[in-house]
Order: sequence, then C-alpha cells, then structure tokens
Amino acid sequence: MMATTLTGFTQTCEEREDELLVVMGSLSAGFLYNTYGLIGSIADGYGHDVYTASTVTDLLMAQNKLADNMIALLEQKVRENIFKAESNKNYMTNSVSIIKGLKAQIDLFLKLVKNKNQKNLDAYDEQRTKNWKDLSKLMGIEE
Repeated sequence: MMATTLTGFTQTCEEREDELLVVMGSLSAGFLYNTYGLIGSIADGYGHDVYTASTVTDLLMAQNKLADNMIALLEQKVRENIFKAESNKNYMTNSVSIIKGLKAQIDLFLKLVKNKNQKNLDAYDEQRTKNWKDLSKLMGIEE
C-alpha cells in the first residue's frame, strides 16, 4: 500500500489531471449510455402496461432533473475553460448536446403518454434514433 501511495506523489499535476479527465469521461459516458437505456426501459414498461402514466411521468421527470443538473455542471466547466485540450472541451460540449437530446426524448415520450397518436410516436422515435446515433458516435460504438 505504501508503494501505491508513493507512486501517486511522483505524478505531475498534469498527469493526475489527465487521469481525472479519463475518469470524468468514463463517468459521463456511463451517464449518457445509462440514461438512454433507462428512457427506453421506461418506455417499454409503459408500452407493456408495467408502468402507469403517473409512474412514467415521475420516473422521467427525475431523469429530466438529473439531466438538468449535469448540463449545468458541464456547461459551467466549459465556460470556466478548465479543459486544456480542445478534444476534452469538444467531448464535454458534445456530451451536453446529447444530454439535451435525451431531455427532448423524455419530453416527447411524455407528450406521447398524454396523446398516443402517430405524429407523437414518430417524433419520439426520430429523437430516440438521433440520440443513439450521436451517443454511439461519441462513444465510438460501431453501428
């Protein structure tokens, strides 16, 4: 354990920062991927009569609030210019864009719950497909 502790002291500030950015990137990727999956799972649960409209609304509004918090945090960090590498800044900016897309997907599904018509279904499906395309591109997932 002592060797591990001493190793941390031999790292430069820049090396530790790079490691923290890798962790931040991994956590944000997990957040994006899991949020996308959760929205789909909630929609599937509603479509198979597992969730009521009220439950869907509660679950999706909680996700919406988490998304708002993440957007505020990431936008603040981009504004503060804490990312030295342009690639890190671009990753965070793209992450914010995807989170906003996920919020749009949530809003469109809630609209569909209130009014089950083809127009609302098509709008939800279009946003869902766009979100997956954007998410898979950011994460390097081959389609």
